[in-house]
Amino acid sequence: MKAHGFSLVFGLLTAALSQGCSDHGDVTAPDPTPTPKSIVALSGDVIAHVPEFGLAIGDVNNKNETGRHAAGRREINWDGVPAQFNNNDAFPADFFNLNAPRGAIYIASNGTGLRVSDNNFTDINSTYASEFVAFSTPRLFAPIGTTKTELKFRIPGTDTAAAVRSFGAVFVDVDKANSSRLQAYDKENRLIADVPVPARAAPDPFSLVGVTFDQPVIARVVLTLGEAPIGAGINDLSSGGLVDLVVLDDLLYSEPQPLQ
Repeated sequence: MKAHGFSLVFGLLTAALSQGCSDHGDVTAPDPTPTPKSIVALSGDVIAHVPEFGLAIGDVNNKNETGRHAAGRREINWDGVPAQFNNNDAFPADFFNLNAPRGAIYIASNGTGLRVSDNNFTDINSTYASEFVAFSTPRLFAPIGTTKTELKFRIPGTDTAAAVRSFGAVFVDVDKANSSRLQAYDKENRLIADVPVPARAAPDPFSLVGVTFDQPVIARVVLTLGEAPIGAGINDLSSGGLVDLVVLDDLLYSEPQPLQ
């Protein structure tokens, strides 16, 4: 990446010069698309690597503290979700911004809701008992009616739009390469990272994917989970089905900062 740094800077400067100068004679370069500083994509025994990723993006877990913090990280493991929001499709989109202030808002896309499960989704399909194992027991989550989960960020406990520098997620039971991915977008809705999730390395069911930038530029994250949404009668490849089904567990991200 460093070998191309000079070419990139030179190209931007040349473009700016060709467009002319401001009234004061200053050269104004176009805003370049941010480039990831590092990418993590692991499968197999990731148990030790998840806390390592967390410490790398912020050495203090700010948990449910409201307001802006200059440093640290936030984590969502779903295990503190109240019972009334388990095993149904009524999980509040802003729960992890207002109820448990961690600065994350779920975006409902084409699905019917976000489901938090404490029974491996067996109330939807009994075959899931052997398919989906929680990374941090007992809860998992998945969108219903779609394969995509989308998140935006806020200063925790407020409606102030924010961005993060790093984001990572634990995917559960990825059987096929390129069936799942993490995509990050900046405030201009430009795709700035597109990371495929590696397939699980049996017997371990988990995959960890994360991306880090130099600055807090991730304003939206889209997580694609497998080839079809979970559902009654929809079985995973390893249970006689035709599609790769994937769910999610822990989310980790750097402390949200106000959009610049």
